[in-house]
Amino acid sequence: MEHLQINDNGPAALSIEQMPDEIIGHVLYYLSPEDNLSGVQLVSRRFYRLANEPLLWKYHCRTSIKYWSPHHRFQKRLAAQVQRTLWKWLYIRRSGVNKQVSRTLDEIIRTKVHRGRGFETISRLGYDAKDVLLENCQAPTTADDWIARRVLDAVHKHAAIEEWDSIAQSSEPWELRLKTRQLERALGAFDLFVLHDQPGDLDDIARMLDDIAASFRLSHGGFLNYSTRKKALTLVRWLRARNLTGLNDPHNDYRNLRNCLIGQALRDPDHDSLPIVSAAIFCCVAARLGIDASSCSFPSHVHAIISAPTGYTLDGDLAGESDPSSQRMFLDPYGSDDEVRFAHLESILGQLGFAEHTVQFTTPVPASRMAIRVAHNISASLGIPNMHDRLAPRAIQLLNGNSHTNATACSYAASWAMLILNRPDRTTWLDRLEKFLKRFPDVYPEDAWLVEKYLWPRFCEVISTPRDGFRRHHTRPGGPINPWHFWQGMRDLDGIPPPVYRRDRCNNRSGPGLQIGQVFRHRRYGWLGVITSWDERKSSRSNYFDLSLEDPADGPPIPPGTSRYGFFYSCIAAAEAEPHIVSARNIDTISDSTLVTEDMFPTAGKYFKRFDAAACKFVSNIREEFPQD
Repeated sequence: MEHLQINDNGPAALSIEQMPDEIIGHVLYYLSPEDNLSGVQLVSRRFYRLANEPLLWKYHCRTSIKYWSPHHRFQKRLAAQVQRTLWKWLYIRRSGVNKQVSRTLDEIIRTKVHRGRGFETISRLGYDAKDVLLENCQAPTTADDWIARRVLDAVHKHAAIEEWDSIAQSSEPWELRLKTRQLERALGAFDLFVLHDQPGDLDDIARMLDDIAASFRLSHGGFLNYSTRKKALTLVRWLRARNLTGLNDPHNDYRNLRNCLIGQALRDPDHDSLPIVSAAIFCCVAARLGIDASSCSFPSHVHAIISAPTGYTLDGDLAGESDPSSQRMFLDPYGSDDEVRFAHLESILGQLGFAEHTVQFTTPVPASRMAIRVAHNISASLGIPNMHDRLAPRAIQLLNGNSHTNATACSYAASWAMLILNRPDRTTWLDRLEKFLKRFPDVYPEDAWLVEKYLWPRFCEVISTPRDGFRRHHTRPGGPINPWHFWQGMRDLDGIPPPVYRRDRCNNRSGPGLQIGQVFRHRRYGWLGVITSWDERKSSRSNYFDLSLEDPADGPPIPPGTSRYGFFYSCIAAAEAEPHIVSARNIDTISDSTLVTEDMFPTAGKYFKRFDAAACKFVSNIREEFPQD
């Protein structure tokens, strides 16, 4: 083999055969695992041995792949002895999943037929699919990445629902750290519905809480020597001094949607949170510091309960025959630096008429109860009639994403949480399920498989003949409506090719004058929209109808014989989820692409691959239906 030369005058370098294993092994860390598999390991037996070192493939698994589904127990594998895992096999298997995700995503983009099945296939892979989806979401604007964001949202929703289902099916853990871990994950699951392609998932929430606890330890060297009471008071004051709990402006911001989400509270610079989230943050950090803290479901204002170690008082004395009150204390991490006296809580309960339920409201509750209460808080935040116009935009604004889409997603999350975590019954739960089945199939058709997997079995628990549906049907001339049929209809439509609309087959030979994907400004109302389909006939769905069509004076005069005014265009409007139908005379197309922002059209992924800024036009993803647009 030819010898490598260091320079023209220097001595010859070692040949590959003469290099020690340590040097070659070190070089292999700088080669991609794909190059290793396809070439390096095939050079010789020696290279095969060096290229298959478990430590090398453990390194590739750790650095080349960021997200792993929980069933891999990846962190435990990293902490265990290297020989206990077949690292090369694990990498090959995981990279195979990445290829499967890419193929399925390409198919979802290519055709609408079985698109829902493609969503399901990727969603079932869980976090194993996230690396590929994030790569597509964060691709340049010229890439076809819009639908990848919807698929990533579907993966996150599945992870959240799976987390709640796991909590609902398991008993409450006794070990302190496991209890608070369940709490942070139960509350963090709401964040997954609005996470999109940003950091802040369940593992990120755990790391943020770890960092807070570590920061507290560094600033309190003698903390371990404190009594339980002093530990709890020191921690709550430290958290509040750093605005990690509570609200900066409760008068105006109390009902803001982001205050209900623990991930938003931890990531936002202001760290605003409702009492329930503030108490959860305190309890989760306290558990990391060895403090036994739990949330109690006190009416209107969640508090934290701190318990002394068994056999001791809060002040570190032996418990003996002392008053049980010396072994627990109450804190309000949201609103107070000081201990809340039990007598004060009793007084409030008496004023509310709940004196006989004192024990119920002043004892620890499981994570599932706290998640249900967060769901009610979300519903309350979104249910304020009209809100105040001045505060409405801020009230539903989150760190990322379109506000109106996020609000719908949070409402969807709250509905799922209450259906999964509440025990099914024939009254409230059944009514809630019926409303859910009617409201969301058009918004989240890709989740039909989740409804079948998690809600249908629960429905079967309370209905003796589930195939007959609900007893209380809303009737119409055609017969009763079974709410399950809405979702089944989505499943059925998924396998049917869409109808084809061709410009050269219109009754009017000139065809429509506008194209799918064009951005326009509504001539009467001024909002921006994007054309998603066209039709020669007026839509019969009056709730989607553009009311401006009723007034001919709103648009310019219709030139005689101008046939394009016979066409109507379906469109999506800026910052809205509901479609509209607009006549051609109310459409002014625009060419300034700077008017179109990234989150302006939250449902664009249903119709388009990407936005072409040069043409100020969205690239159609519905060519099956409109092949000439």
